[in-house]
Amino acid sequence: MTRRSSFLNACAHLSVLALVVTLTACSAPAAKTPAPVAPTATALPAPAAPLAGLPAAALKTQFPPIVPPPDNPTTPEKVELGRQLFYDPLLSASNAMACATCHHPDLGFSNAAAISPPRAGAPGRNVPTVWNAAFNRHLLWDGRVESLEAQAVDPLTMANEMAAAPAEIEAELRAIPAYVELFDAAFGGREQAVTFDNVTRALAAFERTLLSRNSPFDRYVAGDASALSPQEQRGLALFFSPQMHCAECHQPPTFAHETFRVVGVPSEDPGRAGVSPAGVRGAFRVPTLRNVARTAPYMHNGSLATLEEVVRFYADGAGRANGFPSVDPLLKGFELSPQDLTDLVAFLHALTDESGLPPVPQQALSGLPVAPRIASPAR
Repeated sequence: MTRRSSFLNACAHLSVLALVVTLTACSAPAAKTPAPVAPTATALPAPAAPLAGLPAAALKTQFPPIVPPPDNPTTPEKVELGRQLFYDPLLSASNAMACATCHHPDLGFSNAAAISPPRAGAPGRNVPTVWNAAFNRHLLWDGRVESLEAQAVDPLTMANEMAAAPAEIEAELRAIPAYVELFDAAFGGREQAVTFDNVTRALAAFERTLLSRNSPFDRYVAGDASALSPQEQRGLALFFSPQMHCAECHQPPTFAHETFRVVGVPSEDPGRAGVSPAGVRGAFRVPTLRNVARTAPYMHNGSLATLEEVVRFYADGAGRANGFPSVDPLLKGFELSPQDLTDLVAFLHALTDESGLPPVPQQALSGLPVAPRIASPAR
């Protein structure tokens, strides 16, 4: 196959969901700050004995540090408060929508819809996953936000999303003794701790605990030769092939990258150009492939239903085939066999790890029902 060297150059730009509608705003430090949680270890176990033939790029196991802002150190009390708030529809004006409505734990912390409602300055886009958002420097498809704290305000307050008024959120939460106790434990100050800023801080603290880093791939790299099937091992070889370069954009261990690339999915969305004078029109952040099998449909506009469709899109030359401008020079199309396709998709499934999913409340502290659990077809 004479054009195969382009394949994982293209695969490297699998614009699968990725980034994350997360939550929060910032304000002055709280009156009482509990002792911070010890920093979470961000490295996977070192391989006891590297498996024969593993490419060097696959052995990059050191995750970026998780660095909360100085005014919001992570504590167990904040995380528990954030967990309860994340699932509570009380945060919406209708009392019918929670953070988990769009970031559902059974759908890879996405929602299985092609796009979400449009926002100011951006059209509707596919809902990014919250898994491993703690490692991201840029959030959302266009990277307009650079902290989880800064990200929360829009989804909580926009008229076409949760549509809540900060003062109303505060009043409703203060009327619930269980929430007053949690806010006091997290921030100190009894009823005075129940503020909109602290709502967003707690949500961000919770989201920083949503870590996926113990997939079959990770166990295989750590020395467990049985963690990947023969088919998944063939897919790994394709993904890390020096001729195909998938891992140059979807770099381990996050399988993401803090760059913005034009892949050319048919769309009028300006992407990075909509938020940065230096941005290229139609460029979007390279999303994580962690738990990608859970977050269909794919691309910034949810236009591709399956991972197989995504791979075929790149095989056909990505947007170059349709004359889309400024398509990344690596995306020139490629040939691959049916076996290559199924092997690569099998490897992408082997990047799944939901063992870090915290318990989902049976009922919200407000007494309102939480989003019902879903039997995901990807499982």
